[in-house]
Amino acid sequence: MIIYILKKIVTFLFIICVLAQISFCLVYFVPQSIFSDLTFIDAYSAFFKQLLQGQFRLMSGETVPFFDTLLTTFELCILALLVALFIGIPLGIFLGLSNTNWLNTTIRLGCLIFYSCPIVMLATLVMFYLSSTLPMSMNFDISISVTGSSLLDIILSSRADKLPALWEQLHYLLLPTIILAIQPSIVTIQLVSENVKNTSRQNYIKMAIIRERSPFKILRRHLLPNSIPATIPQLTYNTTTLLFSTMVIEILFNRVGLGQWVMLAYRNHNYFIISIAILACGTVISLLTLLGEITAIAIYPLRHKEHYV
Repeated sequence: MIIYILKKIVTFLFIICVLAQISFCLVYFVPQSIFSDLTFIDAYSAFFKQLLQGQFRLMSGETVPFFDTLLTTFELCILALLVALFIGIPLGIFLGLSNTNWLNTTIRLGCLIFYSCPIVMLATLVMFYLSSTLPMSMNFDISISVTGSSLLDIILSSRADKLPALWEQLHYLLLPTIILAIQPSIVTIQLVSENVKNTSRQNYIKMAIIRERSPFKILRRHLLPNSIPATIPQLTYNTTTLLFSTMVIEILFNRVGLGQWVMLAYRNHNYFIISIAILACGTVISLLTLLGEITAIAIYPLRHKEHYV
C-alpha cells in the first residue's frame, strides 16, 4: 500500500512539474512579458522562485497571491465534496438495496431534474429568494493572513474570538457549498447505488447472507468494503466539472478565488495571470484526484489488487 501511495504522489509531482513548464513557456513567450528583459535561464529561475514563494509580481507592481487563491478555491471544493459524500453515500446505499420501485423512481427522477439544471440558473434563483436572509458578500477580517483558506486563517490566527468567527464564516460558506454540492451528490448517489447493486449480486455476498445472521454485519463486513472504495476514485474523475462549478460560484457570490482571478485576467488580457491560472487549475484537479486515490486505499488497501479474496 505504501508503494502504491508513493507512486501516486510521484505521478502528482510529475504532473505539477509539467504544468509548471507549460505555464513558464506561456509567461516567457507572450508579448510584453515581465521576463522579457531577462535571459531564458534568469527568467526560468525568477519564475520558479516566485512560484515557490507563492507570490507573483507583475509589471504594474501588483502582487498575485498564488497559494492564497489556490487554497481558497481548494477549500470550497473540499467542503462541497464532504457534503456530497455525507448526502450521497447513504442515499446511494439505500437506493442500491431498496426494492421499492416507486421510491427508487422518485429519487432517480429528482436527481435527474436537479442534475439537468444549470448551476448558474440554480445559484441565481437561490440568491434571488434568499438574498435578504443570508450574506452574499465576503465579510472576512483577520489581522494576520496565514493561509489563503478562510477557515484555516481563522484557526491559525491569534484572535481570541475564533469560534464566533468560524461560525460566521461557515454561515457564509453554507449556501455556496450546498449549491456546489448538488451535482457531486447526484453523481455519488448514482455511482454508489450502481456499485452496491452490482456487489449485492455477487456470489460471495450470497454466501455471506447464508453464513451471517445479522444484515448489519453483512453490510459492514462484506458489502460496503467491496463497493464504496471502488466509487471514490470514480468521483474524482469529475473534478474538472467541480472546479469549473466552483469558479462559477466564486464569481456569482463575489468570493475571492480562481473564478474571479481568471475573469479579471481575461477582462484585462493579462496572459501572465491566465498562465498561472492554468497551473492552479491543474494543481487543484491533480490534488483532488490524489486525495481520492489515497482515501480509497486507506479505506480498503486491497482495492488496487487485480485478484483478491
